[in-house]
Amino acid sequence: MNGYLMDTNHVAAWEEDNPSVLAKMKSLPEDTLICASAVTLGEIAAGHQMTQGDPRRHQQVRNFLNIEVIPYAVLISHGTAPYYGEIIGRIWKRYSPPKPAIKTEVHLVNLGVDINDVWIVACAWEHGLTLVTRDAMSCIKEVVIPDVQWESWL
Repeated sequence: MNGYLMDTNHVAAWEEDNPSVLAKMKSLPEDTLICASAVTLGEIAAGHQMTQGDPRRHQQVRNFLNIEVIPYAVLISHGTAPYYGEIIGRIWKRYSPPKPAIKTEVHLVNLGVDINDVWIVACAWEHGLTLVTRDAMSCIKEVVIPDVQWESWL
């Protein structure tokens, strides 16, 4: 599959009619797949739950997601698991913890790795999509390039 998997920051910029995101999207062939991960949708939903924002604005975002993003959402499945495992394994090998008994989550947080980002990158890799993000994701990026292509439209 060819196309692009947008991270949360790019979906938000698209919804807000960011000129650079819209220009890039217009420059792509009409049949180019542009999608987001179910994890990205979860991050957006969580953001709405954690803020006291304007309910009308939240509804406006949900309407945008329902029309533009959800129909093309990439789901997490049993097929995603090996990619997730490979990414975590590569990070673990490259950045071994200082103590063998350290919990995986603690070690990853200390490295600046967000588990949601690992799942999003795993989705891009599984489906052969270019990840579109402005996040550095340094540790993840180091272990998946050239298997996953990266771009930022912001």
